[in-house]
Amino acid sequence: MEIINCIVCGENKITPYIEVSDRLSQNLELFQLVKCDCNFVYLNPRPSEVNISTYYNSPDYDPHNFLKNNKLGKIYKLVQWAALRWKFRKISSFYQSGNLLDVGGGNGEFAAFMALQGWNVFLQDKISKLDNLSDSKNINTVQNLEIIKEDEYFNVITLWHSLEHIHNIDELFSQLNRLLTPDGILLIAVPNINAPEIIFFNKKWAPFDAPRHLYHFQLKTLNELCSKYKFEIVRKYSLFQDTPYNILLSITKNNLFQFIKGMLVFCYSIIVTLVRGPEHSSSLLVICRKA
Repeated sequence: MEIINCIVCGENKITPYIEVSDRLSQNLELFQLVKCDCNFVYLNPRPSEVNISTYYNSPDYDPHNFLKNNKLGKIYKLVQWAALRWKFRKISSFYQSGNLLDVGGGNGEFAAFMALQGWNVFLQDKISKLDNLSDSKNINTVQNLEIIKEDEYFNVITLWHSLEHIHNIDELFSQLNRLLTPDGILLIAVPNINAPEIIFFNKKWAPFDAPRHLYHFQLKTLNELCSKYKFEIVRKYSLFQDTPYNILLSITKNNLFQFIKGMLVFCYSIIVTLVRGPEHSSSLLVICRKA
């Protein structure tokens, strides 16, 4: 395990925030989340980058687990299709086509969708197996950003729920600055530590996802991190499509009571988000440009 300073302010002025267990493991190991004086919440201590891979090996790790062909799976696929179209529209308001880099792209659903729309896509991921995409038209796969050639530049770079997994934030933003065109856009989507449903699930809130999620952002701390690396947020959105997903994963038992609770929490969370905006959504998206 390694101990780090806050990635936002660089200080080590922290207090204990909450202890959570690994939701995918049956062992009793607990992980400490701390809160910095700047209000940023993060995992500390945490597994090193060398050792973290063992925590991704569970067959129940959702981002890398294909759902079975059942009713729930069909609903998920429908929501996913709508979400992909929504993401495409947000990007199209800036660029109709060009070069796109998807950082931490998992199994490549977003990359494949954008390639079908005519984009030239690079997908980077260290954890997922990318063999099934290696022969796909308009998709290039890499494990590390460092190996992308110096003359490759991207109009759009996306991090869909990947920023919270990345150990070396300095190196990440160095590469993002190198690879993004001067007028390009950077899209970052993360779970929101101010999510309305946390008060109902407490330490069982699935997006805590220790120790895979190293950081827990709200809009203010995400803005401060982007500013630190010379990016300016130009748009912000609530990711409504993430709300049922986060609630579903937070329910620990499959019974009628939990189903009713989930429905009530979902309605509450959506209403709060509609009234209070992205600052209080289950997950949030920011679109940035170089400052």
